[in-house]
Amino acid sequence: MGSSTFQLSLGLDAPPIQLVRQVGTDGISDPVWKGNWQVRSFHGFHQAREGGVGQWTFYVSSFSARARDGGGHCNVLIFGGGLERVPIDAKDRITILGRKYGRSRWTH
Repeated sequence: MGSSTFQLSLGLDAPPIQLVRQVGTDGISDPVWKGNWQVRSFHGFHQAREGGVGQWTFYVSSFSARARDGGGHCNVLIFGGGLERVPIDAKDRITILGRKYGRSRWTH
């Protein structure tokens, strides 16, 4: 298991926090707390859950225009800052690392 240090800012007026993540061999970091939110890195993508319970969700920051088939792209938050463009289909499922995640698994 290795470790990396990241700076994370989640609020408009909140100062950034320093996180040290331990990434296991499965690509998922140990969760850390940011206020009432538990956050982790899922293969480099930011995931969070409120109160430390429930499903982990990705954060989608923006969407592209829809294609004729109803699909398109969206930008998903990367752990530690930054965005990655990923596909989204007509059923609002985002594709991360080849796997589709429905609307209950991401927030906007």
